[in-house]
Parts: sequence; structure tokens; C-alpha cells
Amino acid sequence: AGIDGEHPALSRSDIESMNVTNNAKAPATAHGTAIASLLVGDDAAFRGELPGARLYAADAFGGDATGGSAIDIARAIEWMAEKHVAVVNASFAGPPNMLVAASVRAFVVTGHVLVAAAGNNGPAAPLAYPAAYDGVVGVTSVDDQHRLQIDANRGNVAFAARGVKVRAAALGGYGIYTGTSFAAPVVTGRFAMLVSSPD
Repeated sequence: AGIDGEHPALSRSDIESMNVTNNAKAPATAHGTAIASLLVGDDAAFRGELPGARLYAADAFGGDATGGSAIDIARAIEWMAEKHVAVVNASFAGPPNMLVAASVRAFVVTGHVLVAAAGNNGPAAPLAYPAAYDGVVGVTSVDDQHRLQIDANRGNVAFAARGVKVRAAALGGYGIYTGTSFAAPVVTGRFAMLVSSPD
């Protein structure tokens, strides 16, 4: 999703964005801005996991309610591979798809790390993707007392991180967010410190 690069938490960040759905500039979204801030945000009132790091942001949704097709997601993964991004955060979840599965497989077998949110459909929900694909680092969400988020998916996850009542950038300020999307950047940040290039 698109990022508000003028937000105080991101205005000094090194961000390269690509709208893979078309050639237009990706419209800023609250979700994309929040995730970016959790990764590289840095201002007097906020710090992300990797302040000062370069962020590559692929928008596979393009600001369109019908965006996020399998083709767009595959294009986003391909763009990240072309940019030699070692660790990618995927804060979205959905049903399985053969094209996305093939893109993910090609990405991880070439030494890239894909960290993905497990989804927010509850503990009995079916597996959500791309988090449930082999080789992907699935992340579920807990609160500050390490209690699982009540509606977080729990199947096929590797890690849990704080994703309940998380403060992050919003359009026009800061907001409080809950979801596995907001837990994933914590794990992404840790992997990015360990894996500097695809290997």
C-alpha cells in the first residue's frame, strides 16, 4: 500500500516506492504509512525497528478497492528481487494462489527472506497466505503481556510479536493499531539486522 512520505516519522527516511499496478504514484494509505513507520520511522516522538535504513516499498494495491491481484503481488515480489532486497515484510493475508505461491517459492529459494502477517480471522481460521507457504516466516500478534491477539490467526506461524494497540504513523498524525500486520515489522526488523543480502 502507498506511503505518506511527508509524515514527520518518514520525511527523513530513504524510501524507494513502486506502484506495480500502474505507473502512477502510489496514493498514501494509513496502513502503508503505519507499516513503513514501524520499519524505518524516526522522529522526536517515534522510532521504528530500523531508523535510517533504506526501505523499498512496493504497492500491489494501487489505491484501488480491487487492487492486490495475484499478478500485482507477483510483480511486487519480482520488483523486490530485482532490487536485491534481502528481507521483505508482507503485511497482508489471503487465500492460497498458485501464481503467488510460485513467486514466493522463487523468492525464498534464492536466499531472500519473506516475513508475512498470519491474518486476523481468529484461532480456528484456515491458514492464510503468503504466511503459510513453505519457507515464509509467519508472524502472529500478541499484546504487551504476551497474550495472543483474540482474533489473530495461529496456524503455521514461526514467531509472535507485539501487534496489539501499537502506536504508529497515520495519515495526519499517529494512531493506535491492532493486527498481525503490525506485528510482522518487528520480526522483519530482526531478520534485516541478520541478513544483509540474499544468500
